[in-house]
Amino acid sequence: MIKPARQTAVGFSLKEGPVIYSQEESLEDDERLKKDLTLAELNHVFKLYLGNLGIRTDDISILGQFSVIFNDVRFAEWDGMSLAEQDLALTEIVRLPKIYSELITKVGEIAGDKQVVKWVVKDAYQNAIDSFSHSAFTQQKYKNRYPGFKVILFLTQVEQGMKLVVVDNGFGELVVKPKKSFTGQTYNDDIFMKISDWLVRIFTKEEPKPKQMIAYTGGQGMALKKIRIELGLDYALYFFTTGAVFELRLKNYF
Repeated sequence: MIKPARQTAVGFSLKEGPVIYSQEESLEDDERLKKDLTLAELNHVFKLYLGNLGIRTDDISILGQFSVIFNDVRFAEWDGMSLAEQDLALTEIVRLPKIYSELITKVGEIAGDKQVVKWVVKDAYQNAIDSFSHSAFTQQKYKNRYPGFKVILFLTQVEQGMKLVVVDNGFGELVVKPKKSFTGQTYNDDIFMKISDWLVRIFTKEEPKPKQMIAYTGGQGMALKKIRIELGLDYALYFFTTGAVFELRLKNYF
């Protein structure tokens, strides 16, 4: 379910644009409040990003934008879920509605290369989903709001260029994901690590510590490197206390 956008003479305002929900939108008052808090937080993070660059909101023109709200109740219960339950949830959550593909294609057409924009934004929003997982687990952040991200394509008068950003209200820091062993498992699940842990427990009397593990979609750090190395595109990451911004600079490319 989406809300229609309207365009002004100078582009969109931050409060406009379609909103996609990962599940059917509810009319319950508390869920509406969570949605409103999420959208307000995404706009706030974007303004923090502009302020960090020394750009006023009056100095940009928004050419296209839309928001995605993950109104899945499991995010509010993430800190109490097992690693397997989190992993299953992420597998389902990462699949976005069909309307998402149509909206990102439209943004890509305005930017000048719809395929490249679709590829790049996919990597950016999957990183955002990883930060949602981390934030939901360590901060229990989504008790009174939803995770969400916002895609914004805009022109800036300051640098006279076009930028595409993916704003999210996740952890707000670079999340280091578990390294993989040669078998493809995380080191914590590697058979050699299990044997080592077993030997340690035999020869020590210490009580084993409970595992504090968080599920990730995985592999996105390498994807971000490919954006610069293989596609030759210039990107940057900005982290704030309430979220993060992935920035793709389009000035010299499209």
